[in-house]
Amino acid sequence: MKTTSFFPKLVFCFLILLVLIVLHVIPLPILEMLILYVMVFRPPWFKNLVDQLYER
Repeated sequence: MKTTSFFPKLVFCFLILLVLIVLHVIPLPILEMLILYVMVFRPPWFKNLVDQLYER
């Protein structure tokens, strides 16, 4: 399995958060729906992402 370095993942997460913040300004509950989805369904991609960010 190919592993990428820490910095590109961090930049990618930062960009995603910026997009979510911009979308949050619009009166659509996108961020809240995403948080609810992660809390209820606990998708594996989220756990993997958190593990990879905190592994350093």
